[in-house]
Amino acid sequence: MDDDFVDDTIIFLVKRVIMPPGRWVLEQFGERRPSEMASLFTGLGFWAFVVFLVFALVLGW
Repeated sequence: MDDDFVDDTIIFLVKRVIMPPGRWVLEQFGERRPSEMASLFTGLGFWAFVVFLVFALVLGW
């Protein structure tokens, strides 16, 4: 497998899937221009929370 393909896939996921929800959450809390690092970590937290909620729904908690 080509390393460029893996790198491009990871960059695409980070830029298009992880960071936008993180940026949106930070904007809801009043941050006008969230940094990329803050968006990244907040987006990771957002998706972890979503996975936890789905897991809890599946288990019927």
